[in-house]
Amino acid sequence: MAFGLAALLVSLTIAPATKADSITINSGGFSLSGLGNNGGGVPGMDSLLGTAASGNQTINGSGSFIALLNPLTFTTAFTGHGSEGTYNFNFAQDVTINGVTQTLNIVGTIDIGTFVDTVHIISSDPLTFDFGTFSVDVSVVPTSIDGFGPGEFCDFLKAQFDIRTETEPTATPEPAALSLLGLGLAGVAAKLRRRRKSSQSQIT
Repeated sequence: MAFGLAALLVSLTIAPATKADSITINSGGFSLSGLGNNGGGVPGMDSLLGTAASGNQTINGSGSFIALLNPLTFTTAFTGHGSEGTYNFNFAQDVTINGVTQTLNIVGTIDIGTFVDTVHIISSDPLTFDFGTFSVDVSVVPTSIDGFGPGEFCDFLKAQFDIRTETEPTATPEPAALSLLGLGLAGVAAKLRRRRKSSQSQIT
């Protein structure tokens, strides 16, 4: 019993504690205009607006989650005669995590049709935030918005955040725990000696 209690105390002492961290995410927003316009359409059309946003997330070790980057507004109108087709575009916006700001580069396309225009946000360049005890990889989640005729159409741009925590060093028992373990072992040895003496006395 004494040995078991001492061993339990040692295991509790060296067991690593799991620490929860909170991260704050802010996006800078963006505004794109003239998407798919060949110069003969409504000036500035089509356009895509990404409104700045912010949020908080509690993390507990490695893992991943999806969070909002921007509410999106896709505005469509006449883009010019003969403008039908697919057009590639690139843009960037600032992303801030726990006060550290980096630039997220994003790739998209727009399909201009006779009656329907569709904008696609496809991917982003790799982006990593390193905070020492953990790091965060950020990548956009692909999304598309259909615009049926002229008007405004809304959706959300989200990103996946992958958390990687640093491996903690192997914990070592504290001196007090080692002392308890020693006392426990000593107690077991003393009981064994008393039992042996008692057995020898009964035989004699």
